[in-house]
Amino acid sequence: MNKFYSSLLLMLILAGNTFGQCENDYDFGDVGFGVSPDASIGETFVNGEVGQDYWDVLHILVPEYASDVDPAYPPTLPVDSLYLDFVTLTDTVTGMEYSIEEMGLEVFCNNNGDSFNPCSFHGGEQYCATLQGVPSMSGVFQMNVHVVGFITIFETVEVPLTFSTFILNVHCNLIEEPIITNADGNNGTLGSVDVTILDGVEVISFEWTNSDGLVVGTDEDIDGLFPGVYTLTIVTDACTSYFENILIEDNAVDCSSLDASYIVTDEIPGESLGGIDLSITGANGYPSCVWTDASGIIVGTDEDIANVTAGEYTVTITDDDGCILILEDIVVAVNSIDDVEINGVYLMPNPAKNVVSIYLDYELQSNIDVRDARGRLVYSVQIIKNTVLDTSSWNEGIYFLSVSNELGRSTSRLVIKR
Repeated sequence: MNKFYSSLLLMLILAGNTFGQCENDYDFGDVGFGVSPDASIGETFVNGEVGQDYWDVLHILVPEYASDVDPAYPPTLPVDSLYLDFVTLTDTVTGMEYSIEEMGLEVFCNNNGDSFNPCSFHGGEQYCATLQGVPSMSGVFQMNVHVVGFITIFETVEVPLTFSTFILNVHCNLIEEPIITNADGNNGTLGSVDVTILDGVEVISFEWTNSDGLVVGTDEDIDGLFPGVYTLTIVTDACTSYFENILIEDNAVDCSSLDASYIVTDEIPGESLGGIDLSITGANGYPSCVWTDASGIIVGTDEDIANVTAGEYTVTITDDDGCILILEDIVVAVNSIDDVEINGVYLMPNPAKNVVSIYLDYELQSNIDVRDARGRLVYSVQIIKNTVLDTSSWNEGIYFLSVSNELGRSTSRLVIKR
């Protein structure tokens, strides 16, 4: 996914009215762009309850230059503007998609008065938005934020993007705050959770699951829990609610010594895939590892991973005492095999749908080769300066576009997404 627009979408959710307008006062430090909450480190919106007032805020620091978040863009290419188009919610169980209004929610943007459209945002500025209202249905929903950005390379290019990283959990008001008792290895005791159902609630079923999705209990309360993260699913006549991230820890274990470092081998298109060499220190016993890609798909369970394509990866390390360390945003990049890497090659839009424009800063006969994620050649052509490729027949996915000439070679990552 294009990092630039992934970050941009964030402004989608904020700016008040009934519940109070959000303030553009978040401290992002010295970074060129940022967002809070940050989905890449597991942050998400607060849980909601059916029939109860809901309000949460998203802060976004829009980059002044597109290269602040995606080096594929030229370093002086400014971000013109972008606007929030619409937001939908997809039920992760049924697959049904709802408009934000059908959920009883609204989005209010605060753009500091920079435009008559409150959901239009300028590059280089901080903004916020609020998601607010009274949720009308329960479930775990994937939030799909549809934005349109504008960048000018020779001419203004409109780039639509749907960002679907955020999760919103809306449950019914069924229980009091659970009482958690942690495990204690020194005393040989396991953990437990005591749940109290609110008056008048008629429960059909309880289901406790661990982090692997395995059912570990079907009663209201549960004991005998090893350290870990658990989810309680409660079904009533009115709704199904998910109470997530119920954490059982071991009071006897000190996890402060668990640490890890890594060395990344980048991908060379057409030659070799990438890999990550992990080094773990301070683990108690033999640590286990689970590697996932940017979509949350497991790609490896060894300490190291090899033969992976360019992208972002996360590793979760667990030692024998139940200590957990998570390393996120480990990037495997694309490197050219040539000694000289040329600059001045731009792809627009990226991600692309049916066409992609190639712009060069010079007039020189150049060879264009496009390979898929497996390194197979899918397209080849010679150009002098600029050209437009018809990608309508290409499958969705990641491609690597190489431009080579007497100056050297440049390889860019191209995403086809419809």
